[in-house]
Amino acid sequence: MPTNPDFVAPMAQPAQQMSLQEAMQLAIKQHSEGHLPQAANLLKRILQATPQNANALHLLAVITQQTGDTEKAISMIAQAIAINPNNGQFYSNIGEMCRQVKRVDEAIKYGQQAVALSPKSATAHSNLGIAYYDNEQMDEAQACQQRALEINPSLITALNNMGSIARSNKDRDGAIEFYKQVLAIMPQHAESMNNLGAVFTETEQPEEAVKVLINAIKANPNYAEAHCNIGTAFLTLEQYDKAEVGFKKALSIKPDYAEAFQGLAKIYQEHKNLTKAEEMTNRALTITPDKASAHALLGGILTESGYPDKAALSFNKAMELDPEFIGAHLGYGHLLMEQGDIDEAESSFKTALSLDEKCLGAMLSLAQVKKVTADDDNFKQLIKQAAELDGMMETKALPLHFALGKSYDDTKQYDLAFKHYLEGCRLKRKRTVYDPADNDKLTDNIRQFFSKPAIKKMRGEGCSSDTPIFVLGMPRSGTTLTEQIIASHPDAHGAGELPDLMRLSNRPNDWETAGYPQVLKGYSHEQLKALGEKYIKGLQERAPEAKHITDKMPANFTCVGLIHLMLPNAKIVHVKRSPVDTCLSGFSRLFNKSQHQSYDLAEMGRYYRNYHDLMTHWKKVLPTDSFYEIQYEDLVEDTEKESRALIDYCGLEWDDNCLEFHKHERNIRTASVTQVRQPIYKTSVERWRSYEEHLGPLFEALGDLAPKQ
Repeated sequence: MPTNPDFVAPMAQPAQQMSLQEAMQLAIKQHSEGHLPQAANLLKRILQATPQNANALHLLAVITQQTGDTEKAISMIAQAIAINPNNGQFYSNIGEMCRQVKRVDEAIKYGQQAVALSPKSATAHSNLGIAYYDNEQMDEAQACQQRALEINPSLITALNNMGSIARSNKDRDGAIEFYKQVLAIMPQHAESMNNLGAVFTETEQPEEAVKVLINAIKANPNYAEAHCNIGTAFLTLEQYDKAEVGFKKALSIKPDYAEAFQGLAKIYQEHKNLTKAEEMTNRALTITPDKASAHALLGGILTESGYPDKAALSFNKAMELDPEFIGAHLGYGHLLMEQGDIDEAESSFKTALSLDEKCLGAMLSLAQVKKVTADDDNFKQLIKQAAELDGMMETKALPLHFALGKSYDDTKQYDLAFKHYLEGCRLKRKRTVYDPADNDKLTDNIRQFFSKPAIKKMRGEGCSSDTPIFVLGMPRSGTTLTEQIIASHPDAHGAGELPDLMRLSNRPNDWETAGYPQVLKGYSHEQLKALGEKYIKGLQERAPEAKHITDKMPANFTCVGLIHLMLPNAKIVHVKRSPVDTCLSGFSRLFNKSQHQSYDLAEMGRYYRNYHDLMTHWKKVLPTDSFYEIQYEDLVEDTEKESRALIDYCGLEWDDNCLEFHKHERNIRTASVTQVRQPIYKTSVERWRSYEEHLGPLFEALGDLAPKQ
């Protein structure tokens, strides 16, 4: 919608020296040429001579608004109307100014008076239409813009506003057509370029959006909305550094820009800086407390942070504010799935799909939530969508490939499944910033930093709490099942995959940026103890009454030495699984903002070797029995025997509930969520044999860790 009204000021009165008519004409000329200070000075002189000059007062108000004081400008036009109540232009402009300062009811009232006085003014009809638009009266808004275009078919504001109405009505093709009509008439119309760019992003054309928005910014370098929209386009393209520049530039121009804060929150969320992501989202909500998308975003962040109850409140608030907001239904569905409410989760995903029958996020979620059968309606729709893969945008094709892979796998069509997994991983890897050499270096750095002499020197009393039970290992290795067995005990609470230790190990304090493990260099016994206490404080916030709390972030395997030093009484459970099954399980899953090593078989095998070498290192440098190891295949084969030994290691008395883990109601935030809601199943053991002929790069990377064929 326009940000500046289309002001025209007719003038005619006699004056002294330079005639008043000449003075007014000069002021109008200066204003039209952008010489606002000169025009304002001349108008003030005219008003000194003729204080009741309504036209001079009106034009001075226009300049006052253009230089940033809209409220004062409104007051001045009100004075002009008191002098001359029959000028429709005055009402149209004061109405537009009222709209800009969110006084929409007044804007509509003035707009109605404007069209009554000037029924043939296209601008008056258009301005009234904008006010109706802001008041969410879309039918009235459209009627006004259509009337404006009947009077003047080339009126830029009306064409642009028709585009915005079409966009609000989800007619994005219509919106694009209107914005293009504007640009055919006025190629440098920044607002229409900005709007067109936003719609291109919404229609999954972010590359086109970037091109258009760059031109909008060139036309108006201080256009906050264009900077924010280009940030959103770059976010869609997963070019996070460029997106951050756009959002921060938007905020430097418009400090109370809620959408830009949301954009930054998404970037921080992507980078796993959840504290900062939550802060940015709350700043957005302070500005726009009724923004459904912000509440849904907060729900996702709280879910990742391990606060499911708070997350549910945020998702429900989002759905209350906007029942048709698909993101809220998807987010809430995943939360329900994590809590074991599979039927309700499926219902949420189906609601999302009913709002957009081509929503691939909903289709992928429906494929994940239950085992797919050959006659599954969602499977049929996925196959139908696959016919469009050749011309499909990559960000849309990516989830489709993983959904098809899961569906074909469930129906035992393994060659077709692998074909889609491979293509999905190729597309994801293409968009993922990951260098396996960095993981090699990190592994070497950890082993060098935590040498046996170094650990002996760093070992102090640590934090004495025995609350934590860490369950760690490779992703998709059985950590979820293991945690669920422990969490089924009445004295244990399962907190799921917590980001806390990863965050603390990388940045123990906000000012420290060296990264793990170097950031810990020179840490005293007292500092390591304080680090343990800081971790415990965050852990106990999740379940204040629990005697023991599990943290099953798999990647905590990189921090076993640190856990030993800062929390010497914590229990550590290392879950092992067949290397090939572990890697294949990761390769066949589209993860949420993590596991960048999973999208290439060779890189997956390389990562697994580093993990294996690091766990071997911990065995060498830490005291015997510093951690407990459990083999996933053994747990599947003899669940009771392995579960009893596990519970005994955790220092807990045996409880039969631990064998009823699939009935236990708790939050499980992991890619394995649906599996642990069922009794133990054995189909995941040696699953890789169905794909053996495709796994050459993985076998080669694993080397001697690969099974003999």
